[in-house]
Amino acid sequence: MWVALGTTACRAQLSDKEQLNRALEYFQTEKYHECMLILARLDSTYTLNPRFRAFLGVCYYYDGNYPQAARYLETTLPQLTPFSPQELSVYCWLCAESLFNEGLWHRAVAYYEQATLQRRGADKADALYRLGFCYINMANWPSAYEYMESALSYYRADRSLPNTARIEQLSHMVPALRLKATAVTTQ
Repeated sequence: MWVALGTTACRAQLSDKEQLNRALEYFQTEKYHECMLILARLDSTYTLNPRFRAFLGVCYYYDGNYPQAARYLETTLPQLTPFSPQELSVYCWLCAESLFNEGLWHRAVAYYEQATLQRRGADKADALYRLGFCYINMANWPSAYEYMESALSYYRADRSLPNTARIEQLSHMVPALRLKATAVTTQ
């Protein structure tokens, strides 16, 4: 009977502390939806600490709920400054990606820029590439050109992954963006 009831019966038998431990286990094993369900319930009952709220933002991101992910990560990031730069970079990246997916280019830019500070190689190139697209979507051609050109340089320098498709794409985009940027600056 207990097995047939599943999570509901299990939740009734576990204390909130045990539920939090279970949520952390789910998070560590990348079972983000299950983790999200528990953390969201606990967050509505208690005030979770900033790291758990950031975890909840990560869970919302991987569940495809970008508005909730951005809301949790944007409000939590200022409280996470004592954390490691690598951990902060992940939260910044996911916040930026959430905002990007929502079409909130101006807000995404700040988080992509923070993420680039700790990223290397293709990861840094990815952040620069996304920054370039934010600026393309905002019709800021000089900035779009600058970021896409930087992304191309990082992709070419990184030999750890085959980036040939991205390099090919940027090889065509960068000259076109240079023309647009030049046209804007000469007006």
